[in-house]
Amino acid sequence: MRRSLLRSLCTVLLPVLALGLILTGCDSAGPNGGNGGSDAFEYPSSNYGAETVTNLLAFDLGVRVGNASDNSETVFDELYTGAVDDKTVPTSGISTQQSTYGDIASGVDLSSLTDDAPLLRSQNLESPDSPNPGSQVTTDELLTFYFQQAGANDVTTTENGVVLSQFAEKMLLGTPIYGQGAAILSDFADGNVSSNQAEQWDAAFGYFGFPRTLEPFLDYSGGGEGLASGPAQDIDGDGAVDLTSEYVHTWAAYAIERSAAAENNGNANDFARRAFDALVKGREDIENGNDPADHAQTALDAWEKVVAVNVIHYINSLEGALSNLDDGKTVEQGDIDEGAWGEAKAFAWNLQFYNSALSDSQLNDILEDIGNDPPYGEMTVSDYEDDLAAATQILQDAYGFNASNVENW
Repeated sequence: MRRSLLRSLCTVLLPVLALGLILTGCDSAGPNGGNGGSDAFEYPSSNYGAETVTNLLAFDLGVRVGNASDNSETVFDELYTGAVDDKTVPTSGISTQQSTYGDIASGVDLSSLTDDAPLLRSQNLESPDSPNPGSQVTTDELLTFYFQQAGANDVTTTENGVVLSQFAEKMLLGTPIYGQGAAILSDFADGNVSSNQAEQWDAAFGYFGFPRTLEPFLDYSGGGEGLASGPAQDIDGDGAVDLTSEYVHTWAAYAIERSAAAENNGNANDFARRAFDALVKGREDIENGNDPADHAQTALDAWEKVVAVNVIHYINSLEGALSNLDDGKTVEQGDIDEGAWGEAKAFAWNLQFYNSALSDSQLNDILEDIGNDPPYGEMTVSDYEDDLAAATQILQDAYGFNASNVENW
């Protein structure tokens, strides 16, 4: 599994207490290199600092849960429930304009922003993995339970192989971040936003996590993962990185990485430029009194497909490990990367909070195929490979992805 991009994120955005521990067929093509799209997000209001904090906190919590013994239950509770204004932004190795979360925006409470919809098939989670086995639980209930387990009991992975750090970050990427951003863009696409358009559009931009100028951050050449010189750059040359405008946050980083993979596979599908250009042009529409609906839909479609590709990417990692085993062998601990399993599961759950291409039955099947937990002692290698292939096929067909890209993502 390719993780070097998100390791780059860790390098410059790492909790201080955690030191030591990312076309052909039906795909849409995009340009390779150069300044192929709009230059910059030029009309930002001052109102997407809260969305930047939300991105930073999700990353912060994920890394801290991975280092549970270094973090108390109180630390997790404060970061999750909003006592964060005086907390230091966990940067390392770079100079930033903001040193605390409150320097960016005050009063951000992740626990109040999560969608309260029950997670599909969460009633099938077992006792080490759920606060209420046998009943559906919400993202908030699941994360609260995992933060308690990490903080009070130093748990990083449950007895069933559920890696809590993956869920701590990736579930927050689904709700509030993707869910809230997608809801805003969907409302714009449907023509349902009549007031405060600039503020709402800027909030969606902040949730997606792009810097205000994209091209200096891109390098799709040479088989790399898409980022040039890392996720942080002092674009204006003032000696410090502005975390709201000169940093690539997680969803934007994933969009860049998946775009680079398609580009280097010879079947370009530039999610990053497609989304960024649409967000720039839609903001210009608002500034000029024009309807941004088409650009909202373009950005939303690109974002949704990045979520779907992430599910495929981590399923591919699981399948890669299984391919080295005898087909008749029962899957046991150590046979697969438990982190990859957690990411596949969490990103599949992310699609619950917005998708336009999957029926409820299809999403249920994907979640069932991935499993309630790693299928130790329950399935043969061949049977699990079949389930994972079925989940991938649902996504490939629903989103019209190029088959070669699907294989290589």
